[in-house]
Amino acid sequence: MLASLVRSHQLCVILAATAALHFGLILLGLPGWQCPIRAGLGIPCPGCGLSRATLELLQGHFDHALRIHAFAPIAVGVGGFVLAAIVLPKSSRIELVRIVDRIERRTGITIVLLSSFLVYWLIRLFFFTKEFYRLVL
Repeated sequence: MLASLVRSHQLCVILAATAALHFGLILLGLPGWQCPIRAGLGIPCPGCGLSRATLELLQGHFDHALRIHAFAPIAVGVGGFVLAAIVLPKSSRIELVRIVDRIERRTGITIVLLSSFLVYWLIRLFFFTKEFYRLVL
């Protein structure tokens, strides 16, 4: 899945611009986009808190970032791949896609990470409810 994302230069530019706008709003103390799951169902979604955790991580507040959302380092890594896909010349981007695709096929890392992401959310939602809500709401 990451290889498919990195393959599309245009999609990477759109994603990076959207993320930059969202993070910029948060840094300015303005509200970012509302989570449709939280707004509609009243419960935090699997990604709730990930934006703030990512910003905390980028500012060097590792402990606080990981308390908010443990997947912040992975979000930073994916962001790095997206930025690489934007700035690399086409031949290098094609090579990056090839490498990432091979890793994803051999290890199944994307499915492992997505499954872990959902399990992490369910554990927080059902076993650490008060702390979870306090950190993300």
